[in-house]
Amino acid sequence: MRLRLGPYRRALTEIPALRTTGVDVLVYLKALGVLVRNPVIMLGPFLAALIAKLLGMMIPSMSAGPIGSLNAGIAGLIAQLLASVGLAVAIIGADYAWRRGRTSFDEMWGDAQRRFGDILMAAIGFNFVLWAAAQIGLFVAQAAGNLILLAIALFFFIYTMPAGAIGGIPGGAALQVSVERARANPVPTIGVFLVFVLAYFAESFAGYKLLFFLISLGLQNSLLVSALVTAIVQTLFSTYVAIVMAKVYSDIAYGRRWY
Repeated sequence: MRLRLGPYRRALTEIPALRTTGVDVLVYLKALGVLVRNPVIMLGPFLAALIAKLLGMMIPSMSAGPIGSLNAGIAGLIAQLLASVGLAVAIIGADYAWRRGRTSFDEMWGDAQRRFGDILMAAIGFNFVLWAAAQIGLFVAQAAGNLILLAIALFFFIYTMPAGAIGGIPGGAALQVSVERARANPVPTIGVFLVFVLAYFAESFAGYKLLFFLISLGLQNSLLVSALVTAIVQTLFSTYVAIVMAKVYSDIAYGRRWY
């Protein structure tokens, strides 16, 4: 895939050369320590998840016909964009935490504000590519094709948000950079890919299991309680993914070795 970079070409030429690295398996364990020492990293994913849940409650999506489908589609799109932006904010905080051992809300949020335009464009591009791959796969080979093309797209574009959040890559150019990073570093990319996919499936399962457990203990169930509990679980998994992404991306892009 080749994008017309235009004004972004100069920025891309200043990026350090691609480096091929192996897998530091301890990263996945150390990421838990980074999370425990820096719970502030969870703030971006938590706000994104909570807002998405509340919007889902507010937007009527159960009505029949095209209006219901349209509302459901809008709610889903907003939720995906919010999740990607929240992930990017967490990646910024995680990058600081890996480099210095600590991060703060001010520096994390300040960087996110300065790069918001590029982060949003990267989020739109990332989610559009995944959606397009899924639709093409569904059209060509039904359910199997949907999953296969979606997995391929996710593998090659998985560094889009880190590239936009901490790589200094302007907007849509982060898509091309992600493809180049993934092609040059397939082994560590497989690790990030597996973490991303497993976290996606685990957060839904764990969220509902936790909710049912709390209800069994006497918690009064409601839409608001359900949204809060599932948002908390989603935040934990998303933040862990962000921490792993930040470390692996920095390693393969800049050759940084921390810890």
